[in-house]
Amino acid sequence: MVQGLLTRLIGTSLDDIREAARLVHEGGLIAYPTDTVYGLGCNPFDADAVDRLVKAKERVKGSLPILVSSLAQAERIGEINEVAAALASKFWPGPLTLVVRMRSNFPAKVTGGSQFVGLRIPNHEAARTLIQESGGAIVGTSANISGRQSLTTARDVLRELEGRIDLVLDGGPTPLARESTVVKVIGDEIKVLREAGISRDDILKALPVTRAS
Repeated sequence: MVQGLLTRLIGTSLDDIREAARLVHEGGLIAYPTDTVYGLGCNPFDADAVDRLVKAKERVKGSLPILVSSLAQAERIGEINEVAAALASKFWPGPLTLVVRMRSNFPAKVTGGSQFVGLRIPNHEAARTLIQESGGAIVGTSANISGRQSLTTARDVLRELEGRIDLVLDGGPTPLARESTVVKVIGDEIKVLREAGISRDDILKALPVTRAS
């Protein structure tokens, strides 16, 4: 467990966002608002930062989703085939995480040791600016201790993670106040891993001819 840090709470002005992005580049841990819930982030390519994040969150298994700033960035990181592209076109930016085969090499704790990575573009201006300033990609797991409820205000995040992370960006309550829907894409098949911000029916309606489970 990471302790002993002085966790600061700041706003979401451009200067604040750039300060947070600088911490990301330096291997720091930050929490930030998205359209769904508050995210806990670091540089997804920095193994030491990812290790710190996993310890701060007390996570013992699973993968870490990555938020990206554009479809082009998503395509550099993962394989966006016809099915994934159809879903991205309909629901990005928004509360949909697409789990696709990865193109980039990530620390094992990002992918859970698999060949897949979860990607999402959030429908939140401050979050997208942060992602852009951080290099186009940032870890986007929920900012809470593993197994506890996802958090929707900066003050709640600060209470839960104070002393474990470097900075919290306060953007007010998150608009949706619920997690993203998670869909795994393998070829022309999909699997809905978590139904949340978007219904399974709406996912199926947006698809080209495919099979779902």
